[in-house]
Amino acid sequence: MKKTAISLAILLFGTMPSMAYEYPTEETIRYALNCMTTLGGQTDQNLYTCSCRYDSIREVLPFDDYADGKTYERNRAMPGKKGGFFRDNERGEELYGVLVSAREQADEQCIVVKQVQMIEPTSSE
Repeated sequence: MKKTAISLAILLFGTMPSMAYEYPTEETIRYALNCMTTLGGQTDQNLYTCSCRYDSIREVLPFDDYADGKTYERNRAMPGKKGGFFRDNERGEELYGVLVSAREQADEQCIVVKQVQMIEPTSSE
């Protein structure tokens, strides 16, 4: 019984830090599709670039902070009192800044891959 309790504790507490950085599958797919659309379409080259960028952002931000930063980004331009809640939110602004920085770092780290095509030689020498 004691071994089971210890094993369970190690399993739960040993995996908790990695669980904080787990993103839902829906968000993973949404990011990849939006990123590939921005780069020009669903190609293998764009998928490679976008998955690299996504992994880079995941290394910096836990999902909850990522989601809060995206919410601030999406709603900060909302007019009126509803938008004021987001515009006056210091934590949201801070997380948005971290998100923008993570995106910039990801863009620098992950090159946009272009497919290389073989050019036929013009002379037979």
